Amino acid sequence: MENDNNKKNVIAFVAVVVIIILGAVFYFTATKYRIMNTQEKTDNASLPASPQGQVHNPAERLPDANPYDAKTNPFEEAKTNPFKDVYKNPFNK
Repeated sequence: MENDNNKKNVIAFVAVVVIIILGAVFYFTATKYRIMNTQEKTDNASLPASPQGQVHNPAERLPDANPYDAKTNPFEEAKTNPFKDVYKNPFNK
């Protein structure tokens, strides 16, 4: 009976060690693969600017609309005092 328990303990210990080793191998392999992928993505020298080889700027097709050129004061052309020089004082010579 005691020999049977020792075998179970040894088998359990070996299984735990194998699982830890497989987990470590998987972790370091995934980390190395992730580092290689990020280095490939940051290397932009080999990539073209666009699929056609030209850079397109969508702002070139925008209309010329400057909001600061618009006439924003509707009272600029209006007279400031519409009653100026309308009334003549009869007692003033």
